[in-house]
Amino acid sequence: MRLLAIVLVASFLAGCSHKTVQPVSYREQIQPVLNSRCVQCHNADLSRGRIMLHSYETLMNARTYPGKKPLVVAQEPAKSWLYIVCATDQPHYRMPPDTSTVVALPRDQLRLMAKWIEEGAKEN
Repeated sequence: MRLLAIVLVASFLAGCSHKTVQPVSYREQIQPVLNSRCVQCHNADLSRGRIMLHSYETLMNARTYPGKKPLVVAQEPAKSWLYIVCATDQPHYRMPPDTSTVVALPRDQLRLMAKWIEEGAKEN
């Protein structure tokens, strides 16, 4: 009986320590960041730099200008201009720009964006 109790407790503890990692949700985690930090300048009415970020479709179809590189390259944050310009330490390249009233993305939001891109940049 004692052995059974030990096995049950050990199984419970092992189950508690195993954490299921949820994928990053575009709708619940990424789009709200874009809405609060980017969309005021990158929307259907303004589209600075010819870039619109107000929907998944516009984000995934967006290209840099004049280089025409995609803003998001699925599974590759280091090639995704959206991540590059948000994560850079160079103030003249960073988005949102220092001249904006919007502050730069905090590290946790940058990690979230990178993870979403690494996971395939899905519309989930």
